[in-house]
Amino acid sequence: MERQPLALAKLPPIEGRQQNLLSHHGDVQKFEGLTGPSYLLQSNKYQLPPPRALKPYVDTRAGELDTWPAHASGNATSSKAVVLTKNKNLVVISDEELGKPQMVPKPRFLEQLETFLKKELRALGVTNVEANELRLQAHREAFEYLIEDFKTYKPLLAAIKNEYEMMLASQRQHIRELEPLKQMLVTVSEQCDQKIMALHEEEKQEVKDLRAENKSLYRKIEEMRNQQKDLEEQVSKLHNELAAEYQRYRDECDARKLLVADINDLRYQQEDYQMSKKNLQQLEEEHEDPLTLKIALRKAREDEKAATQRLNEMVADYGDVIPRRDFEALESKYNKLVEEQETSLDDFRKLQAEHNALLDVNKQIVQQRDEFYVESEKLRRNATPRPDWDRCADYVQGGVMRWKELSEGKTSNELVDVLLQEMASGGVGDGGGAEYFDGQGTGPEVPPYLRCEGHVRNRRLGKRDCALLIKDIWREKSAQDAESPDGKRSSLAEFLYTYLTRKFGLEQMVVEWGYNLHDALQRYSHDESLGLFWGVLTGEVDEEVYHSQLQIMANLVNHLTKVDVEKGNPGKLSREEFQQVLKEFFPQIPEDRLTRLMKAVDIELETKEADELEYKNLFMEDDEGKTGPFLEEVKKYTDDQKEEYVDNIISALGDVTSVSVDDLKKAIATTDPEIDQRNMDKYILWTFKCEPDKLGSAEPLKISVVKERLKKGDLHRIGKRA
Repeated sequence: MERQPLALAKLPPIEGRQQNLLSHHGDVQKFEGLTGPSYLLQSNKYQLPPPRALKPYVDTRAGELDTWPAHASGNATSSKAVVLTKNKNLVVISDEELGKPQMVPKPRFLEQLETFLKKELRALGVTNVEANELRLQAHREAFEYLIEDFKTYKPLLAAIKNEYEMMLASQRQHIRELEPLKQMLVTVSEQCDQKIMALHEEEKQEVKDLRAENKSLYRKIEEMRNQQKDLEEQVSKLHNELAAEYQRYRDECDARKLLVADINDLRYQQEDYQMSKKNLQQLEEEHEDPLTLKIALRKAREDEKAATQRLNEMVADYGDVIPRRDFEALESKYNKLVEEQETSLDDFRKLQAEHNALLDVNKQIVQQRDEFYVESEKLRRNATPRPDWDRCADYVQGGVMRWKELSEGKTSNELVDVLLQEMASGGVGDGGGAEYFDGQGTGPEVPPYLRCEGHVRNRRLGKRDCALLIKDIWREKSAQDAESPDGKRSSLAEFLYTYLTRKFGLEQMVVEWGYNLHDALQRYSHDESLGLFWGVLTGEVDEEVYHSQLQIMANLVNHLTKVDVEKGNPGKLSREEFQQVLKEFFPQIPEDRLTRLMKAVDIELETKEADELEYKNLFMEDDEGKTGPFLEEVKKYTDDQKEEYVDNIISALGDVTSVSVDDLKKAIATTDPEIDQRNMDKYILWTFKCEPDKLGSAEPLKISVVKERLKKGDLHRIGKRA
């Protein structure tokens, strides 16, 4: 649907409309000048100027537009209705007579404006009544037409429109200014959420510890309840035993009374029998009648038979009755058990009270610990840290030994003066104070990478750059030695010249980097890795020492990986499995060194004695070749083992001033009986620094020289330590 122009007036372009608005705004300013201060805002109401001040010398009673609603008087339509009156007559009555309002048409210009506005809204697709820039633009154009056609009200309408436009622009600018605040509010909200999450993470460990402590206390309470139940069962059992013993006591007492009664009856019968016997004797003496004697004998036999039967019955009835002394012993034992039970109950109550008291004390101690920790952290943040003066040794010319000489017995203030003096004299820095190095000549005794005459520029090579360069040199040399057909390693000094030539090309740059590397190695020789490279470069340390360290680390990680694959838990080992692997890899490691190794693992992995260890993170190094605390401990342990091995060899030599080849062989064989011939020859050749064919004519060495060379060689014990 094409957009059609309004029939009454032509729509000016946007730029023209903006200019018209500006001109209208200017007219408004002129108009305000005419009206004076009465047009200003008073109590939030605008006072309109008098009609004559609007357009002077202009007829305000007539215009070009149609008068309204006069033009509609002929067009107004009125409807009529037929009404039945009280007299039952039909009467025609119009709407005016009925009092209904008549529909008067709108002005023609208003209808055209509304039609244009509806077409514009339909064309733009914004017929719904809602906030939209396109709807605003359509209404703005309709308002422009209205302003242009109403010449009399044009300044006022233009001023009103200008005020609305300025207010809309101001609101948009205010919204744009508030957008960054909204984004900042979102950012601050996210930061607060992160802080809250961090606080939750910090509290997780404390909650976990409290839960563990709660579980342990519950277990203790359960154990004490079980003990209480055991004691109650023992008391119940003792009650039953006491009732049984009391019943047996009553039975024994009754049996005793019956036995006493039977004994009395027997005594009475015996007395009767004796009395009757005496009477019979008297009768016999008196009469001595055989018949009487026969009757008495029969009577005596009957009495004897009855007494025997009665005695057997008493033995059968009272044979199992406990004696009184046993009853008294059991009674005393029972009383003793009752006392012990009461004592145990008293002890249990006391222990329970002590346990509750200890819990209260523990809570107080935990609270005090937290307070002290907070105070310690506050003091740590506020306290001024003491400077680490040993770090200055890396930057003072002469290294650690000279710094120890300069700093021995001096205060911090004096050490600052020493550093200032060194800086003034050029002895502090990354490369010394001299701008140039003096060439050492081109003789055969000079290493190939230092053969130069004249001055060489001092680049002041730093420690980090030196470490990175050395790491790359070791990597290149290892690759070249691996490709060697005979398997022998080349000299480090010769390879260094080849490496610098391949890397820099120009002879001047090769010599310059050679001298700077040589100077940096001298200055940082106290560092472990740099000192090892410097010792190998000068021939004082066997190159196999470096490769042996790498081989030990490779074997250890392979051993751990093998156990890891067997367990089926890739990348992780339990703490017990890791300790077992260390014991298998270092069979004779003492417990204190094993504890130090595990402590280094906890420090490096930050596990705090966790159950599972990600052991592969222990075998990482930085870009300078520095390893973590665990591998440093492993190196220290192997170095201590080698030093102990060398000390044992020196002790086996005895009190000698010079050592021959045979003496050293005997000492090594005595210290390490399981050593093979290859390692024996390797140790001897390194110590005396000669070829195998010239070993027989080697001159004896001082024992101090032998000890120093053995410590700088690749030595390790082949057999087990005695």
